[in-house]
Amino acid sequence: MDMLQPPPLSQPRRRSVDVGGLSLALGSQGLGQGWVGWDDSKMDTEEQQLLFAELLSDMYNHTHTVINAHEPSHVHFNLAPIDVSMERRAELIKSLDNWHFEPHKLPEHEVLYCSLAIFEALFRLEGLLEMVPASIDQVRDLLFNMRHVYRHQNSYHNFEHALDVLQAIHMFLRSAGRVPPASILLEPDSRTWKPKQSADKPALVQYLTPADLFCLYVASIGHDVGHPGVTNMFMKNAQAPLSSLYDHNSPLEQLHYTLLIHILRRQGFGFLLDNAHSTPHFRKLLAETVLATDMRVHSQFMKRFQQLIDGAEVDQWTKRVLVCQALIKAADISNPCRPINVSQHWASALQEEWTSQATLERHLHMIPSVKEEADPLSEAKSQVWFIDTFAKPLFDLTASGIPETAEYANNCTENLATWKARVLLLSSCGDCPSPVHDTHSCSVRERERPLSPPHPPEDFVSAFPMALPTAFRQGVDQSDRSSFHDWGSISVSSAAALTDTDSSRASSPTHVPEASNSACPRSLSITSISTSSSISSSSPSITSTCPSAGLSDAPASLALLPPSHDDVGADSSVSSAAAIRAAYKVSVRKKPSSNRYSWSPGLRDMAPRREMAIAAGQGID
Repeated sequence: MDMLQPPPLSQPRRRSVDVGGLSLALGSQGLGQGWVGWDDSKMDTEEQQLLFAELLSDMYNHTHTVINAHEPSHVHFNLAPIDVSMERRAELIKSLDNWHFEPHKLPEHEVLYCSLAIFEALFRLEGLLEMVPASIDQVRDLLFNMRHVYRHQNSYHNFEHALDVLQAIHMFLRSAGRVPPASILLEPDSRTWKPKQSADKPALVQYLTPADLFCLYVASIGHDVGHPGVTNMFMKNAQAPLSSLYDHNSPLEQLHYTLLIHILRRQGFGFLLDNAHSTPHFRKLLAETVLATDMRVHSQFMKRFQQLIDGAEVDQWTKRVLVCQALIKAADISNPCRPINVSQHWASALQEEWTSQATLERHLHMIPSVKEEADPLSEAKSQVWFIDTFAKPLFDLTASGIPETAEYANNCTENLATWKARVLLLSSCGDCPSPVHDTHSCSVRERERPLSPPHPPEDFVSAFPMALPTAFRQGVDQSDRSSFHDWGSISVSSAAALTDTDSSRASSPTHVPEASNSACPRSLSITSISTSSSISSSSPSITSTCPSAGLSDAPASLALLPPSHDDVGADSSVSSAAAIRAAYKVSVRKKPSSNRYSWSPGLRDMAPRREMAIAAGQGID
């Protein structure tokens, strides 16, 4: 019998939950709606309220488990400088101003250095320090800890992909003359840099304040933090608790935003989230930007941005949001616009991640939601479809609003022609061996490395627990396999001495077109509470049908107080199996409390149900 076979669902005991805290989270408090973003009129019974309270409790606990697990006191404020020679430093800085950028080929400490260097160049922007009074050492600590919350097993959605997106943002803004080039760091002095202002109608990027730019950079490096290596469609079909909590509306993006908020606060950037005077709307802009990366809301964004370009009358806040969304969306799917060999790498990396998900779906007897396309022809066809459907229209539209990005749109057009030529060649080749050398478009090269075998299902135990079916996680817990590693207990003992890592751990274009999953039967999907609240009614958010981005988007007065290090649910020194059990049990509330801070966003082992997420009945131990 497979040790990971999900056990039959039983009737576990109900856990103690904080009903008073739930009331505060859901109540209108004179503002018309609770800050959680759920309509309490939909929760007719106490049983429904208790189930939702358990989801919130689990979300809270899981979030702080992962944040604390990567912040031991002996590392948090005593990180050693990133060791890079002066000669290598110059090479890396120059590479950051080059569109032919390949972070997946860099060792880990150089990936971190490049991330830090991009922020350091931004800090030379005139007026930034006045709006964001932080040190580059604080940013270094932020990046270090964020890197360890990324799941390194992901071949695509990993920290290298995050750096790739950040570097693309830097290139777009540098081309538009809004931020200094990275090469400013090679200047002998520490001069600040001032952008040139247009004498005519201000360019769209000029509406972004220095604080907006810092927010955009943070969103870029953190937009996929904690990614479990599975898609939103997988979680919906698998009845995963995370999907139930957010009513199947952008659950991954909500997770990334929630983790990002907590990491920022724990690293000393709470002043950006709570100060309505010096950094107004920072938190709100961060949410709008991260949530825009869900490809299911892509068409809504395209309509809004087209209206802006066509001259629709909108306020400056709306312009700032839409510009940030346009830039991060373009950067997030910029891989098809990179040089063709770089684009080839990311396509292969994404395919690896899909194949691992497909393996997990087979193990769980689920309807497949991704395709295992390992042959070159299928890969080429997939690239043509994605570029035609998403990348090229987005880059063309962005270039019409930000003309300086036209060169990247042109690259996209050229790559599309190359992929189409490859499809024709491979289609006409028939049974010829693969890979085929395309002499007509020689820039399409064979893979630099073969596709790695898919990860076995048990490897997903390192993923964020709420992204997986409860029965699967219970089965893993009972299997007691010593090779399993709890997702929140990755060792950070080597923090002071980063070493080279396997360069084959590639990142991949974070956004799989969800449309490709929409045709899948949904017999395994669940029904849960429908919501209609958004982050802000006055905001140009393209996620208006989602629950408030904020379980973690509560008013500052309701923001969660960071727990002490004593609250960490799993220690890296504990055995793997024990760490898994500890992570699952930490979510149990010891006693009811009316503490208003109890219901901030968090991430913990939620309890999805076989029926609806809010139905009466079954909890988990």
